[in-house]
Amino acid sequence: MNNPTADQGDLLTQAVPLDWIKNALPTRFGDIQHVEAVKLRPWSQVYRVASERGISYFKICGPDAQHEVSLLEWLLPDHAAIAPEIIALSPEWGWVLMADAGIPWRDLPRPAAYHQRLKPLLSSYAKLQQHSLDHIDHLLSINLPDRRLEQLPQLVEDLIDAGDTNGWFETELQNQVLGTLPTLERLCQGLSTSPYAAALDHGDLHTGNVLIKRDRPRICDWGDACITHPFCSLLPLVETMVGDQCSSVGELVNGDLIQAYLRTWQTFAPSHVLKVEMQQALCLSLLLRAIDMAYMLQSADAESVKRWSPFVSKYLTRWVHIAATIPQTVR
Repeated sequence: MNNPTADQGDLLTQAVPLDWIKNALPTRFGDIQHVEAVKLRPWSQVYRVASERGISYFKICGPDAQHEVSLLEWLLPDHAAIAPEIIALSPEWGWVLMADAGIPWRDLPRPAAYHQRLKPLLSSYAKLQQHSLDHIDHLLSINLPDRRLEQLPQLVEDLIDAGDTNGWFETELQNQVLGTLPTLERLCQGLSTSPYAAALDHGDLHTGNVLIKRDRPRICDWGDACITHPFCSLLPLVETMVGDQCSSVGELVNGDLIQAYLRTWQTFAPSHVLKVEMQQALCLSLLLRAIDMAYMLQSADAESVKRWSPFVSKYLTRWVHIAATIPQTVR
């Protein structure tokens, strides 16, 4: 095929800057032969770029996720091994060009065989979060959403107001969520006393965003990143790995992946304190997932909002159920 093409219709092909991609690709890839859309979301578009001698991926970050490009610029000098190989970035346009980093964890033929390789990845991820502790002001300046613990109760109230205006969920759920605010405030106050209460959170760390190539895992798709309690990161990953095998947050905390992650934090606090904080952070993560989904939909079209907004209700409903089990004294 002599001329590169892009699938999925003219509307999307107009958004793909083929000249920029051609100029950015190293010569080792050869000429571009084909471009196709592989993931189209209201907040981003991802295209597979097939060249003569290699595959790369081009991402267009939407208006509410362009901080991903600046975050990758900050991350790469010291933590490049965590992310896919980045070929080129354009913060001005919200573009990312990256080399193929392999197969998503969830699509592996035998994902359990690679389970142990997640432990060093999570340790490296924890070290990145620890590095971020001294760079919070910079990360906020590049527009990472501020979801620090002291902000969460107000963010939840804002979410309920937005959901009421947009008809996302019923009045009963709104009232139930508002009724949990005292519990939320206690949780946030207790967790905010730790020296690592505000750090970088990937925001969507699940088995579809962990890629494996030559037995090496990397974390992709940083568009949902924010600043909040670092332990909130782990809920999507452990849930997508263990599925229904765990019946409670307490069981999740005792899993080997979370324990491997927490060991990297033992220079900050003893293990029994870390386990309690992890259990509380996993509960808060349900609210953060709802807040993030609503944030990503704020510039979306009506059809996308209809498709994705039920996830906001799903996470809020789970939070209401789990909040009822949280003791009045949380520390």
